[in-house]
Amino acid sequence: MHSSELRILLIDDNPTDRLLAIRELSQEFDNLQVEQITDLAGFERALTEEPFDAVITDYQLHWGNGLQVLQQVKSRSSDCPVIMFTNSSNGELAAQAMKAGLDDYVTKSPKQYIRLAGAVRSALEYSHANRRVLLLQARLQTLLGQLQIGVFRATASGRLLECNSAFLQLLGVDPDEVVQQLPFEELYRLPIGETTHWTRELLVERADGTSLWVLLSATLTSNNGERLIDGLLEDISARKQASAELERRVRERTAQLEAANQELEAFSYSVSHDLREPLRNMQGLAQALLEDFPEQLSPTAHQYAQLIVSSGQQLDVLIQELLAYSRLGRAELPIQPINLNAVLSSALAQLEAKLLEANAVIEIEGTLPIVLGHFSTLVQVTFNLLSNAIKFVAAGVQPQVRVRAEWRTSSTRQQAVLPIRLWVEDNGIGIAPVNHQRIFRVFERLHGAESYPGTGIGLAIVRRGVEKLGGSVGVESALGSGSRFWLELSAAEQSSR
Repeated sequence: MHSSELRILLIDDNPTDRLLAIRELSQEFDNLQVEQITDLAGFERALTEEPFDAVITDYQLHWGNGLQVLQQVKSRSSDCPVIMFTNSSNGELAAQAMKAGLDDYVTKSPKQYIRLAGAVRSALEYSHANRRVLLLQARLQTLLGQLQIGVFRATASGRLLECNSAFLQLLGVDPDEVVQQLPFEELYRLPIGETTHWTRELLVERADGTSLWVLLSATLTSNNGERLIDGLLEDISARKQASAELERRVRERTAQLEAANQELEAFSYSVSHDLREPLRNMQGLAQALLEDFPEQLSPTAHQYAQLIVSSGQQLDVLIQELLAYSRLGRAELPIQPINLNAVLSSALAQLEAKLLEANAVIEIEGTLPIVLGHFSTLVQVTFNLLSNAIKFVAAGVQPQVRVRAEWRTSSTRQQAVLPIRLWVEDNGIGIAPVNHQRIFRVFERLHGAESYPGTGIGLAIVRRGVEKLGGSVGVESALGSGSRFWLELSAAEQSSR
């Protein structure tokens, strides 16, 4: 945008949402500096420091709300653009905030994040234009004859007292005609309340019948008891056209993304059915050779056929996990109260054969709470964590897994509902701290397939699934000391502790 530094104040409790916002802004603006605010003390400190070019705030904060942020920012710097995140059900709230001076709002969803950079750019352009108007007003007397912005003085009833030539040109009035009464009521309509200065974007009909978008900046003054309006009028048609073009491009981009998603769905279907069908045929025929012609096959042929079967099984698992990972990235998951006890029961039922084979011991501590999530996604997540827990143990060691949940503490009392952390703890081989982040990436494997078979996608699915639910994941582990995986989600009800 500019070669100079662009300073943004970002206020949001959710680290994932802050990361997504910074990612979108960084793609649009060079020399971007973002200060992240997560508590009231940080916000109050930021207000006393250097001014920011723009403020982005979530509405729902654990220490307040976006309207309070808006009021405090505007009270200190009325022309500082403020953009607010809202959820899809907050239309009335967004309208209220716009009336209070909000520059724009963006719905908090993956598809809407693309609007954030455009909203910031438009707000900054509007702010810069408004500052230009104020500067021109201060230099009115010396620059009146040279300005391309209309300047006028009129009574509150609409009687024109004086104006410059640019004002008449904007409204399409012949300078040679004597104009005393303004035919444009919107130019002298006073705002409600005690405001003495206001700005409006207006679509005015010019004297020749054409329409023009203008930015009106007006001040209410008085002279010998008569109320007067001193105003500046700026043609913003080009900016409006640019804004409309931007909206058109956003709609076009959205349509392209939707089309791409549909193509990806079609591709996933093709992979799931067209690719897996010949794979199953290959596995079935190789298995038939082993079962129907055991005497005719040489030891080498028997080994080759067995490799075909096992390799086909591995490829089939890989395809299924890739499809699961891809679907999680595209799916819109309805969030609702989910009983973690039911989730664990379903995951353990799917794992029954592996548990018996490994002679694993699973201990579930107490009754698990209810969280906000998506049932099948949480079943997949817990299935993957439990599967890893019983797989990654030293040779000859009986897998022992403990599952428990805890209410997390908060540094502020304003957060009514605390998050729930679900732990899956094992007695396995452990993970070096340097690899704690690496293991959650796609195709990251710390061990060879000979010792610990797998695809390297399981924990990536865990991370993507939990983050799609607005939560977070992590691990505490060291080599030889077992692992303690955790996932954190919002509780469905307030803690009764």
